[in-house]
Amino acid sequence: MAVLNRNSNRLQYLVSDSGYEDENGYYHPGEDYWEGDIPCDAVPSGKADEKEFEDGVTRKYSYEVYNLPPDCRNFTIGDRVKLILLGGIEREFNVKGFHRYQLQCKIWV
Repeated sequence: MAVLNRNSNRLQYLVSDSGYEDENGYYHPGEDYWEGDIPCDAVPSGKADEKEFEDGVTRKYSYEVYNLPPDCRNFTIGDRVKLILLGGIEREFNVKGFHRYQLQCKIWV
């Protein structure tokens, strides 16, 4: 029996470079850019689902993103991520929760 593992969606995360001060004392802000191309599966919550997360706060989430590789980076609450769905649809979210399992990782956004 074959098991289909599609991982049809992609996840990217926002990286912010720190700013710098030039020799004249002027501050120049850093740039933000998207990094990563993490394969995943995403399921919309379908309604305003709520979950109590590891910090003890109950938050509403829109998508449950799962099947992230077990060695993916750690995401923290408030990280900005971009979910690229089938058909090239891009949606940006804040991370509401992250959990690492033995064979996969899961994010709630």
